[in-house]
Amino acid sequence: MTPMSSSPSVDLAARTRTDGRWTPRLVLLLIALAWPTQLLAAGGILGANATAGVAQAFHTTQVVWFGLTLTLVSTLLTPFVIKAGDLYGKRRVMLAMTALGALGEMLAALAGSFWLVLAGRAIAGCYGPFGALSFAAVRDLFPPRLVKQASGIMGSSVGLVALVSPFLAGWLVDNWGYRGALWFLAAATAVACALIALLVPETPRHAFGSRFDWPGGLVLGGGLTAVVYAVGQGQSWGWADLRTLGWLGAGAVALIAFLFIERSSPNPILDLEVLRRRPVALALTAGGLAQTVAFTMPGLAILLALYPHIPGVSAGLGWTAHHNAVVSVSWNLVMFGTGLLVSRYLRHFDARRIWCAGLMVMALGYALVGFYHSNEIELIVTSCIANVGAGVVVAGAPALVVGVVSRDEQGLGSGMLNMLISLFGAIVTAGAYAVLAADSTVLDGTAFYLDTGYSWIFWLGALVTLAALVLSLLIPPLHDPSDDDVPADVQPA
Repeated sequence: MTPMSSSPSVDLAARTRTDGRWTPRLVLLLIALAWPTQLLAAGGILGANATAGVAQAFHTTQVVWFGLTLTLVSTLLTPFVIKAGDLYGKRRVMLAMTALGALGEMLAALAGSFWLVLAGRAIAGCYGPFGALSFAAVRDLFPPRLVKQASGIMGSSVGLVALVSPFLAGWLVDNWGYRGALWFLAAATAVACALIALLVPETPRHAFGSRFDWPGGLVLGGGLTAVVYAVGQGQSWGWADLRTLGWLGAGAVALIAFLFIERSSPNPILDLEVLRRRPVALALTAGGLAQTVAFTMPGLAILLALYPHIPGVSAGLGWTAHHNAVVSVSWNLVMFGTGLLVSRYLRHFDARRIWCAGLMVMALGYALVGFYHSNEIELIVTSCIANVGAGVVVAGAPALVVGVVSRDEQGLGSGMLNMLISLFGAIVTAGAYAVLAADSTVLDGTAFYLDTGYSWIFWLGALVTLAALVLSLLIPPLHDPSDDDVPADVQPA
């Protein structure tokens, strides 16, 4: 019998008695998990808007670390968070993560020096891997017939976050500066902690009795962190610079060493046998690539919107942040609405086919954005097409993972997906800036980007999406979580 945690624990019998119907308790549970999950996306938008204020307040040229510090800590801790959730229960770990996140943002808001700001952001980075647990918790806490739908709703709600966050960021930063954004993140993370404490029961332990594989976790987290750091710094250092090559080499060596460490470990931090299965490897890689495009391209499009329009020097649209927020309402609504619609029908149709259709639409959309982005009308029409596909992607990715792993492996699958999104995101972002730099004009020490560069970053998004589509076509039929209701001895092989 699987041991359970003492404070509120999930009643597995009650979990299945709903027979696939939504109840007020399940709605509140979904809100309690979705709030902190999507707060990560809101934090990215608020942090991006606060960056300029931080640079000016502390007169630093190293402001890139304001965001990079959080990303690096999150990447380092992800493998430990996955294992801790299986060992001690996901609720306990989520409470610790949100408490540290609130503490870190509060420290950054109060800091009187740039280095204290970075210390606060490093502590806040402990909250970064939250998505590795929240989607896995859905598999543990919801009736099997609602798992795909609940996961899809939680994923698609990022469209609502993208809709509201730019307006919120402008209001906070315009009235209270960067500290206003950080105080809001601290308060919102504290609310997340309270929601989890009050509404989320403890989950079953999937690795009871095993121990932490500290060498494996440190080597894996360190290797991933080194690669992300090198990719993040490559544009400023130069891709042939010894520092860039050194960090990339160190990361590669660490990841290779991790494979040997895990083979000899009695309690591996990641079950490599699971990751060697072709359906799992294909689903995680395709899901990571597609979600990277869905999350990264809108952020890069902000450069096009906010950079000035100077004929022959800069091909930006010259919009204000408020005007960009108003125009982007259209495609963010499309993304949110599409995600909700897809979430509703995931339980009735083959999630793999819906996923592939979404990838085709997203690739077409970003190819069109590359050709047509010179004014509001062109950008609205082409971005809405792209975000129809993106809505399918963010809603369908959790169902894709659910369909290739067992319930006990859900934490591992979600965690690996998060790590790949971080890694691919750093690579795609660095590649996009390299493309922009190749077609830029430097004026008074500032690089301004020409139209060819902007076109190619959207075409890059289309190409990455097509790569995800090719991998997705190789994924075999998915497992239906509703089969979890069937006793193991009568489940089909």
